[in-house]
Amino acid sequence: MPAAIEINGHGSHDGNPSNTGIVNGNGKGRENLSAMGTPQRTDGTPMTDEDPSNALVNLTLDEAPPLPHITHGFQSLGTIIDRTVQSSYGKLLEVVENLQEGNDVARRKRLMKYVSDTRQQFIKVLVLAQWAGKNADVSKVIDLKVWMDEQRLNYEKVVWEVVEAQRAMMHAKIPNPDLATAIRTLSTGDPPRTSAREYYVPPNPLTSKEILKTFQNINTLLHVRFNLHDIPPAYFNQYEINSGRVTFTSPDEFELDMSIADEDHTSQLYFIDFRLIFKPALKDLPMDRLRGELEARGNDILKNKGLVGIYDFLHEFVMTHKIAILRRQFLEMLQGKWSDTLYINMIKRTLVVQYWVGKPGAKNWIEIGIRKGNPEQGVASSLSFRWMRDAKEAPIDGITFDVGNLSAESLLKSVIARHTAYILKSIYRHLNHLLIFSADHLDLQLTSDTSSLSKLTVQLTPSRDLTVIIEPITGRFALQRPSHMVIRGETVMNQLPDAANKAHETISKIRFVTMQEEIELRAKSMGWEILKVLNPRMSDLKKFLGSATMYIMYMRKKSWSDNWILAVSLGVTGDFWWIVEINEIPRGGWALNDAQRLPISGNQQVTYQFLENLERMVASFITLYTNTRKLSADGIDYRLIPTNNTGAAIMIPTLNINFKALTKSDWGANNLRMSLHDLDRKGNIAVLVEGRMKTPMTRLHSADLSAAKSDVAFHPRSGTFIMQFVVSVGSVVTDAITERLHRIERLIGFITTVQKYKLTAKTVTLGKIGFIYNRKPELSAEVTFDGEHEMELVFDTPTTNPHRRISSFLRTLLNQRGLTAVVGTLYITLPLLAALDVIEDSSPEDEVFVLARSSEWYRIEYLKKNFVIDIKLRTRRDSVWWFIHDPMLRSQLQETNHHDAVQRLRHIWMLSGPNFEGLKNGLVANKDAVGTILRQIHNTIMSPDPSGGSEVPVLDG
Repeated sequence: MPAAIEINGHGSHDGNPSNTGIVNGNGKGRENLSAMGTPQRTDGTPMTDEDPSNALVNLTLDEAPPLPHITHGFQSLGTIIDRTVQSSYGKLLEVVENLQEGNDVARRKRLMKYVSDTRQQFIKVLVLAQWAGKNADVSKVIDLKVWMDEQRLNYEKVVWEVVEAQRAMMHAKIPNPDLATAIRTLSTGDPPRTSAREYYVPPNPLTSKEILKTFQNINTLLHVRFNLHDIPPAYFNQYEINSGRVTFTSPDEFELDMSIADEDHTSQLYFIDFRLIFKPALKDLPMDRLRGELEARGNDILKNKGLVGIYDFLHEFVMTHKIAILRRQFLEMLQGKWSDTLYINMIKRTLVVQYWVGKPGAKNWIEIGIRKGNPEQGVASSLSFRWMRDAKEAPIDGITFDVGNLSAESLLKSVIARHTAYILKSIYRHLNHLLIFSADHLDLQLTSDTSSLSKLTVQLTPSRDLTVIIEPITGRFALQRPSHMVIRGETVMNQLPDAANKAHETISKIRFVTMQEEIELRAKSMGWEILKVLNPRMSDLKKFLGSATMYIMYMRKKSWSDNWILAVSLGVTGDFWWIVEINEIPRGGWALNDAQRLPISGNQQVTYQFLENLERMVASFITLYTNTRKLSADGIDYRLIPTNNTGAAIMIPTLNINFKALTKSDWGANNLRMSLHDLDRKGNIAVLVEGRMKTPMTRLHSADLSAAKSDVAFHPRSGTFIMQFVVSVGSVVTDAITERLHRIERLIGFITTVQKYKLTAKTVTLGKIGFIYNRKPELSAEVTFDGEHEMELVFDTPTTNPHRRISSFLRTLLNQRGLTAVVGTLYITLPLLAALDVIEDSSPEDEVFVLARSSEWYRIEYLKKNFVIDIKLRTRRDSVWWFIHDPMLRSQLQETNHHDAVQRLRHIWMLSGPNFEGLKNGLVANKDAVGTILRQIHNTIMSPDPSGGSEVPVLDG
């Protein structure tokens, strides 16, 4: 209900009784001003000062509307009590749990503090509970206070509205009557054409022809004006005149329609229409304050500044509007999938958008603002774009900034694509500078936008590669072909503040670990042992393997000796393979004695075939190293010759050894060529040693060597020989080579002897030579020599060969004086021994014994005859003769009668012939006659008739 408050009750401004009242609730503003005047009763009679109801409206309290009840901010007393109890209980539990901490004094202090604080809280609750009993009255007071505040605001508002109404009516005046015009109009019926008439009386409508003619006139005037008088500036010279208006176009910005109202070329151009021609933008501006403001300000600028002014105004307006559109688009992106990755800020008219907000390191952002032009050179201001990469300005070449089709997302994606390309290019460049990554192992694919992501593919191993991409929204690295190490590397790369210049280090580490894992996996499958517990001294590693090594792994084969291993060092300078000699330190650990780098080039693909070839190469180099070290220790000259077979799977050099220094003889060519070849199943390596004799064995045919051992091969006509050794890896072969060369030298000597005596070679090998030394009957001998034992002489028919008697003497002679002495002995003793066999075979049993005292001394004992004949080899007149005599005769003139055989032989000792000669007490004969002489002597001794042997046949010379 309306209520009235009497102003007089509180004092009047002018000291007079006031009957003015303000009705609260019936109306506001100017509509209530008409109600101001003499107050009226409800029945319509005016109120006077004597009226008892002058102060207040005559209404009872019960009929008044209820006051608005305020409940905002009230809290339930029960809720307060519950929360107080819960808080006290929780603190009590905490005090109880901590009672055992500290001493008694500290515990008492904590307990007393809890009791005191809890008591204060409950006192407050008690006060609130006591006050709650009077809350109804207090609530009414609050309601009344709020209602009174509202009434005071209504009074102030009424006063303000009255003042505004008074101010608005200052211009409301009634014009003076125009009596002259009224009289003319009333008398003639034709009012004069004044501005008032045009205002009140509409003109007659124009016809189509009049309209067309008007437009044509305006078009002509516009053409004349813009071609002769008002020439547009260079940046605003694109226009079209049609339909009585000129349309100026600013590319990718706006179109402006203007026209004229006067034929004077100096008259003002008027703003007709304005359209935005970029996207996204409204085709038609709404008829609201914006359009009206543009038209009003445009006409004012055209009046004062002309075309240059209107272009500058609209150009600046459009550029500002474009920045606002881009800002709105960025804000919409921020509310979508780009959330928490962008930071947008406006600095005056410059839009700053930071992207990859969560990425560590320097900030990255783009700036979209307005670049000032140069009016003197006809260059207008323009919408500019600047890219700050890692807090430094970066070139914007290749970034698409389409001012005619505004797209914040396309612009940002183009920038991010360029940033991604920059990072990947930097990583590619750093990796390409490392020796472990060649151009063949890197594949960089870049795109100009993010429709297809740029990526860098790194070939880690022959079977594994790593693809590096950058997620465009967050800027985080994503590494594909995940593994444990790749996931760790991705986390590290995303924490790098300067990933463009540091990410290659993490990729290198991923490559090292991946390479190590693949080598270990494939090596284990091929029987290699991976030595995980080997921990050499760091000083040795730096000394032999270099300080650039980052990862080292050790492997070995079971067939190798324990002091040889294969080390693989992985570093930025390349992957290197080493053969390492180690020994165990007494106090624990291992020391490196030496390390030799294998000639494995570049980033080798560790395939199964490579590991198979590697085993052979390592075995070869270990064997070469041990043998060259032995040669150096013995002072023997040698030289390593690289292989000339560049297409070979493995490159193993050959070892040339000085022949004379090794054997201390000169029967061979200057150098021995030692080469290493395949491994057998046990891991032993085949070593071939090739040499050449100075004097070829031209008289030997290939068939002469058909029975040779498989570990030695000869080519007699060229003098070439090849020796094969199958030894364990790392074995010293030089001693065995020396021994075998001595055997070859001995064999050469034997063959030379065979050729010298024109014997027929029957068997020729490095450890055996067999030859025929007599044709009729055929007699052959075989000499075996293995270098470890004494030479053996074996006859092919040991039971019938005449030389069986002196085989032991011949063996001794062979080992002492060589085959030449043996052959000579065989040659000189064969007729003698053959005669001795005949004598022994033709004599009665147990009567004649033949004794061989040596190869040069033989004795025939006649037991029953009590007679002895000695045959000894003597040198006489540079010739070899057999001296046959009776050892019982002390001198040639001594007469002996101890046996009748002596008398029988007297005439034999006196005989002489071409091949024998008597010496009175004996006889000398050459090899051709000695057999006949012995048979004659034997027959003489064994004959019963002393005269039976008186005649001795003359032997042929």
